[in-house]
Amino acid sequence: MKSPNTEKAPFPAVAQKEQFFDALENDGRFMQETLEVILNLVISDPVLTFKVGDLIESDFKNLYLVLMKKVIQQQASTATVSCCKDL
Repeated sequence: MKSPNTEKAPFPAVAQKEQFFDALENDGRFMQETLEVILNLVISDPVLTFKVGDLIESDFKNLYLVLMKKVIQQQASTATVSCCKDL
């Protein structure tokens, strides 16, 4: 049996976890801020970055396709305007 002092759970109660998820669903700004924090944590670790990239590619195909479409569009637009690549 683990001691409560050594066990550090981010959500000690199921109710707190549910409140957090409800807040994410009901408050778009909170969702965006939370996602930004998570993504900053992800990109700070190259190994984790690749793992999350693989997860998005395999399990969240729609998000992956939107991101790839944006990358292709950006590459196409920067290729045609060579004078403004650094902007």
